[in-house]
Amino acid sequence: MGLFSKFKKEKIAVDWSNAYTATPKFYTKPDGSPFGAIALTEGTETILPKMPQNEYAVDGKRVADWKMVLVSTTKDGIIGDCDYQKALKKLEKHTLDSNENTILIKGLSLGELEAIVE
Repeated sequence: MGLFSKFKKEKIAVDWSNAYTATPKFYTKPDGSPFGAIALTEGTETILPKMPQNEYAVDGKRVADWKMVLVSTTKDGIIGDCDYQKALKKLEKHTLDSNENTILIKGLSLGELEAIVE
């Protein structure tokens, strides 16, 4: 143990293996353009893409518009949706780990989920 090792923050290994990997669903807006939606479910550790607009396409065209859909197991349904990037910003404090392309979010309570749509 070196002199400075007690001051150095060591990254704790986080287990991603039991987390749900979110997969997008695609829908069409009234103007005919596609949008993607990714669900975040209460109590479920979830792996979310940081920039889904760079990863997914419909009919060979990248999908620019993304929503996060918040699902409650307590209320047995959808409690709301919001802009995906705004939701990710609010989720930063619930991050367990991240890498270049994805972020691991802890299982959230109903109250924590509801705070995202406010």
